[in-house]
Amino acid sequence: MGYRVSLLRLLSRRERLRRRIWHLMENAGVLTFPLEVFGRVPNFVGAEQAAELLAQQPEFTQAKVVFVSSDHVLRRVRELVLEHGKVLAVSLPQRLISRNKCPLLQITERRAIKAAVKVDNFLRYGQPLSIPVDLAVLSSVVVDRLGNRLTPRQEFGDRVWQMLVDSGFVHERTKIATIAHPLQFADDLAKWVTEKDVKAHLIVTPEEVVRVGDGNGVRAKTH
Repeated sequence: MGYRVSLLRLLSRRERLRRRIWHLMENAGVLTFPLEVFGRVPNFVGAEQAAELLAQQPEFTQAKVVFVSSDHVLRRVRELVLEHGKVLAVSLPQRLISRNKCPLLQITERRAIKAAVKVDNFLRYGQPLSIPVDLAVLSSVVVDRLGNRLTPRQEFGDRVWQMLVDSGFVHERTKIATIAHPLQFADDLAKWVTEKDVKAHLIVTPEEVVRVGDGNGVRAKTH
């Protein structure tokens, strides 16, 4: 009983932290479409610059298959995967999944890229995923410089990452990246996360790269 109460308290504290970040970004005027941010991954001014910076990192350039979450903030990342001639792996949102539809898809479109990366077009341009992912770009609401991250979900863990793991599309060298606005950083999320919350190896903002290794975040400013 005590363990369950502790988990419920942790869930409540996580939600308060997410709400603080949502309020902070809203009050700072850094949000862009869709502006209704509560309960979602924030899309922020500068997300495209962060995507371009991510595409310059070796974790991206060396990857052949890149999974990218379907959130709007990662739209430019999905475009860059296809523009660089890589395989884009995606997951269908819950509203598009049925018994007859594979939730994990791969897209290799090279001409109608802007259309192919739209969530509602995943089924049109995608085929069932059949190859392992080298890099997974996951969305976050809160991050810290040690790679800890919180998603919008009230539950523990990251649904899309777990789907990749359970389906056998993750290998021992698969890296995890996320992009974030500077206002999404918390000092230390260690007390807010559990073993189910997957950490990022790489956090990219519009102006810096935080590369995580051996428990320490290494900050690299861009010029």
